[in-house]
Amino acid sequence: MHPLWRGMLDLLYPPRCEACGRLRQEPICDECRASIEHIGPPVCEVCGQPFDPRAQAAPQCAECRGRRRSFSVARSAAYYDGPLAAAIRRFKYDGQLVLGGPLGRVMVQALENGAARDLDPATIDVVCAVPLHESRLRERGFNQSEVLAEAVAEAIEKPLKPLLERTRPTAPQVDLPASSRVRNVQGAFAANLREVIAKQRVLLIDDLFTTGATLRECARVLRAAGTAEVRIFALARPVPTWRRAGADARALAREHRVD
Repeated sequence: MHPLWRGMLDLLYPPRCEACGRLRQEPICDECRASIEHIGPPVCEVCGQPFDPRAQAAPQCAECRGRRRSFSVARSAAYYDGPLAAAIRRFKYDGQLVLGGPLGRVMVQALENGAARDLDPATIDVVCAVPLHESRLRERGFNQSEVLAEAVAEAIEKPLKPLLERTRPTAPQVDLPASSRVRNVQGAFAANLREVIAKQRVLLIDDLFTTGATLRECARVLRAAGTAEVRIFALARPVPTWRRAGADARALAREHRVD
């Protein structure tokens, strides 16, 4: 766009931070970027569930201990909370594609110096995004996970390929109780046989890791198709109960503090 037209648009519709709404040039302002809570150790060595650092914990969480997983390791970049949660909702549901770059950079930062370093991107062969069903893709106009995967693939210099297809529409996982999410996505994915999958080490990308039902099903399909390994990387995951409880307790203490 010509700078003159851009200046006129900025005058009529001043650019705002997509997370907090304040007048800013960047899609996510410096204050909101600084308040994103990145996930750090200790975490479950398999699924990446954050542990309370004040508690004694085994290397694996109760869900992973003694169980075989379709993926070898899963990590998430940051907590789904505050400005990051607001930005993800604006990106995903309001079609604010301008947020794709900044959110992708949150993931790249986690790969470089955060809790996602042990995904070992140098040994990955191919990057793959969790696909949308064609009906949802038409409705939304883009696949948010693919946009994030593009940023990650470019950063680690690996090819991004559509290794998976969504074979049937499913109800949004966010609208379902945890007990129904596994059943909702069973049989909803298939390997894309037009792509070379066998013996590939795959980095599977999604925007959110909640119960992990969707990602586990995708990993299962990829493993059944002959991949050597599936590693999972999500932009965000919910704040754990222990962390939220601690924050609430600190807020209550500040409220009743006597100076």
